[in-house]
Amino acid sequence: MDLILSILSSSLIFILFRSFPGFKIDILQAVVANYFVAFTCGIMLFSNDLSTLKNQEIMQASPYAFMCGVLFISLFVIMGISSQKNGVATTSIAVKMSMALSVLFVLIAQFNVINFNNLIPLILALAGVFLVSYQGQTKEGSGSLWMLGVLFLGSACLDLVLFFVQDSWLPNFHQGIFASLGFGMAGCLGLLYLIYLSFHKKLKFDLRSWLGGIVLGIPNYFSIYLLVKAYNTLGIEPQQVLSIANVGVVLASALVGFLLFKEPFSWKKGWGMVLCLLALSLSVISFEEIFS
Repeated sequence: MDLILSILSSSLIFILFRSFPGFKIDILQAVVANYFVAFTCGIMLFSNDLSTLKNQEIMQASPYAFMCGVLFISLFVIMGISSQKNGVATTSIAVKMSMALSVLFVLIAQFNVINFNNLIPLILALAGVFLVSYQGQTKEGSGSLWMLGVLFLGSACLDLVLFFVQDSWLPNFHQGIFASLGFGMAGCLGLLYLIYLSFHKKLKFDLRSWLGGIVLGIPNYFSIYLLVKAYNTLGIEPQQVLSIANVGVVLASALVGFLLFKEPFSWKKGWGMVLCLLALSLSVISFEEIFS
């Protein structure tokens, strides 16, 4: 259930980004507001657990939270702009195909043998995600396409940082509080940038954008917290969690695009969804179980 809710929360983020232009919401201000809301969510939900943490434990977690904060704010801003310039589906493919790097690095870090049980579902997932998300030649110039490359590499780094935090770096630290600390760091970094822009008269405060960020912050918090929690609650391998989470978001965002935003449906997307579903099945059920 944790992973399903994380997938739904991540999909809602793409929907909100897609809807923001219609409400004339400034992405940067909304993103900064969203992080303070996400930080508040964690603090309110786990206030009792926070009181039991020692200052030394919080100081130990701070560098990793700062690392996540930098990735959160930079990737989120780029993802929001790219969703508008390149489209929701194209942005989704850049973010979610990064699972190839994430899964391979997790396998290597855990000294797992790369075989058919973990390689075939990954290949099917990549093929499925590509077919679902690929829209052909974009009309924008290279100025918007660079975002896709940054999202691809940056999203893989974020997946790996979140995995290593719960697996090796801070295995006993409260997952919900760590997510909240990361969001708080991201919010502070974003606020400093807003102050800089305001000082140079390049930014005008927009209440509507901050309200949009409040709405965005709630699903954003749970998308990360529930994903980290799923590593320990599902009872499956971490690379399986990553694959299911990424492919699940692509499927959900594609369905929303078809149904809510009336995005065109094609045979490529249909076959892509079939491959994604097959990859999800094989991520949970091994070949030995199928043919035993």
